[in-house]
Amino acid sequence: MQLGRSGWRILVAVAVLAIIPALNGCRRRKPAELNDIVPSFTVNRPRAPLGSAVEITYSWKVEPSAKKLGKDYKALVHFLDSHGVMLFDDDHMPTPATTAWEPGKTYSYTLTKFIPIYPYAGMQEYKVGKIELLPQTENIFLVYKDGWHNPESRTDNPGLEVTWTKKDALVSFKNPKKDVIVYLEADTNSKAFDAPPVLTVAVAGKTGLVVPIESSEVFLKKIRVKAADLGNEEWLDLRLSMNQSFVPKLKGVNATDDRELGLMVYHLYVGEADKLGSVPNVVEAVPVSLPAPAASPAPSKAAATKAGASPAAKASPATKASPKPAAPKKP
Repeated sequence: MQLGRSGWRILVAVAVLAIIPALNGCRRRKPAELNDIVPSFTVNRPRAPLGSAVEITYSWKVEPSAKKLGKDYKALVHFLDSHGVMLFDDDHMPTPATTAWEPGKTYSYTLTKFIPIYPYAGMQEYKVGKIELLPQTENIFLVYKDGWHNPESRTDNPGLEVTWTKKDALVSFKNPKKDVIVYLEADTNSKAFDAPPVLTVAVAGKTGLVVPIESSEVFLKKIRVKAADLGNEEWLDLRLSMNQSFVPKLKGVNATDDRELGLMVYHLYVGEADKLGSVPNVVEAVPVSLPAPAASPAPSKAAATKAGASPAAKASPATKASPKPAAPKKP
């Protein structure tokens, strides 16, 4: 099955399997003990294009008759098409942890999920809700311009595609002349910079957000840009500008990677605010100034002339100085 073709509509059922213990290592699963905990699901908009972002609120009603949970459990969330085929998942650890849950209470939290472009094969579970997926063409189309390396798969998660920027990276999009929300999920190797890295997100060169990056952990920013700040130009630039960049080979974190790197981007999405429904944790764009151009670090002469060197070579596990352990899935 291919999704995203012109005119296709897919009704997706959300299925939640009973929460299971978060196990370390490979163990044989034991039959789950039934408990009186009722899951429910709401989404901030009932129809969403492939490749877009949605806000999902999960609720767990712990009945008065439920037993106190003695382990931290993981929620398995599978999105199925109308034929019961799994398209993608949103497995995660509930908040708060299930060991803190008390009988007679309900626990709710909201997660951001970026809908994948292509489906995955899977199995059918307990249906609790639905969302309609629209063609990817329903999104604001982003044109990637200067400052981007080739997309690559994470070595610790081959199914996840990421893209490194250089010090500055540019995309353009058609001006909807309405308020927009810019979603950016990214990280970087903060230890590879000579000074604390700072990212400036700028729309139309004048408004956006300054983001100090204090660690190598993944961060998610949602920035509302008002229509008045978008102006009347037909096309607008969205720039991701770091105050500096680094070359892994020169920093000793990857002996073969001589690319100039700035930010590792997981998801970049721009949506019309009035079509996104209720979006939590949005910050308003403010006037920003792009960092002054600076000389980018360059590999040594020997590295630059080495036969076979490729600026688009994929990053090895050593690209990040402190690889993060695999975390429970979010989104």
